[in-house]
Amino acid sequence: MKTVMHTRLRKASVACLPLLLFFQSVTAVEAKDTNTLHVALAQEAGSLDLLQNESALSSYGLVFDGLVHYGKGGKLEPDLAETWDVSSDGKTITFQLRKDVRFSDGTPFDAKVAQWNLARWIGKTDFSWIGVSENFERMEVTGPYTLKLFLKAPAPVALAELSIVRPVRFISPKAVDAKGQQIAPVGTGPWKVVQNDKSETVLVRNDYYWGPKPSFSRIELSVVPDELSRVNALRAGDLDVIGGEWVAPLLPNRAKALATDPGVGVFAAPGVSTVLLGYNNARGPLADANVRRAISLGLDRASIAKILYQGYADPASNLFPSTIPDAGRREPVAVRDVTAANKLLDQSGWIKTGTVRRKDGKDLTLNLLASDQVLPGARRLSELILGQLADLGITVNVSSLDDATYHDRRQKFDYDLAFFSTYAAPYDPQGSLSTMFVSTADSGPDGKIFVSKELDGVINSALSATGEDRKAKVQNVYDWMNQNAAICPLVYPQRLWAYNKRVKGFALPPTEYDMPVSNLSLNP
Repeated sequence: MKTVMHTRLRKASVACLPLLLFFQSVTAVEAKDTNTLHVALAQEAGSLDLLQNESALSSYGLVFDGLVHYGKGGKLEPDLAETWDVSSDGKTITFQLRKDVRFSDGTPFDAKVAQWNLARWIGKTDFSWIGVSENFERMEVTGPYTLKLFLKAPAPVALAELSIVRPVRFISPKAVDAKGQQIAPVGTGPWKVVQNDKSETVLVRNDYYWGPKPSFSRIELSVVPDELSRVNALRAGDLDVIGGEWVAPLLPNRAKALATDPGVGVFAAPGVSTVLLGYNNARGPLADANVRRAISLGLDRASIAKILYQGYADPASNLFPSTIPDAGRREPVAVRDVTAANKLLDQSGWIKTGTVRRKDGKDLTLNLLASDQVLPGARRLSELILGQLADLGITVNVSSLDDATYHDRRQKFDYDLAFFSTYAAPYDPQGSLSTMFVSTADSGPDGKIFVSKELDGVINSALSATGEDRKAKVQNVYDWMNQNAAICPLVYPQRLWAYNKRVKGFALPPTEYDMPVSNLSLNP
């Protein structure tokens, strides 16, 4: 079973291209160019294939629409479906689709085209990680713009799942070959692709777009792998927008510096994901909940947020930030308590001798995986953790790895501690809970934060529940994790972007999987 979670290319590996490539690929912004928006990408956009796992997700929303849009605070809003109705048993969803919608190649969109699109993935084994796909029974077109989905069992988050990026969005039937393989990224969105290669993706305004038309006519997505080069290009006016957790990350220290530049605006907003330590509880010292509790108590989250993130992060106490729906009752942020942590380790028989702890002739030594390619700043974060846990007599050996090696070792459980990030909106809470915790779910290279057969049952019960019962059962999941010291949340990184002051109306979309280009205008 495949999963979109490990295909998001969330912190995808980016080849270190020479800086010369950047200057070859980015066209300098003319002083009075009000028709082209220049946005940085940390990696190439890729083919934007809706069924393949080869493209970063951040560019899809410019081209493709879905039935449902994930709005502010998780509110589900109309997209290609104007309205929907869910039956009382939760097993039938009726969509009334927009009329007079065309793909950017002129092909009309209607219920039959929607049915054809959905049939490309829904009910298929490769997409069984999506609840609406796993529970799919059949579809029926009951009018030119009316489509019904029939499910074998209720899928409580079916509508939210239909707002995600891949594979649920819609492509023109003329953009696939005779075998059904996508040959071009042609959607109903506000933009259409006219050039797409390893250095740049160029989009022009889709004149068929059914919604408000963009005020400018062209977007150039320029691949700039080096973060400092992105910052310098923004200052020079060669780029208009940089940032985003999965678009072209802006490091907190650079954001702090940019905030003093009169020609640049820095935008920080509450985070939608969580950085946490994952435990390999299947082996060694971390099979002991007391050791896990001691590690959590030994960490100073406030200093991590202040020192590493320059204040552009909030200390974490829960698996998800409050910006995620059904994130659960807010827990107090754990305050570093070395005395309490040492007591827990003593109780578990780890005796401190000098600066180290030993038990049964073995030192309390843990291996921590870190990759700056996967989590920018991971090396510095690991150094902070190493120092803080040393005060408890715990020795931490840090393995700084490239993206591929990191994911390979994490997938094979070849570690004691590893950094993880939750999937964020619109995937959470169901995405991270099902994929990164349930032992039977294929998480691919994303690996698992914690594994327990008992936890499997608690999560599966929660994700299959509906109504108010669901909210209580999701809280049961968080309570179980807290009681069993299954998670070690560190921080909620804030959403960081920077933009040239010629950009007007900058605002963030509800998720980090969408580009912040709606409602923008460009001054000379």
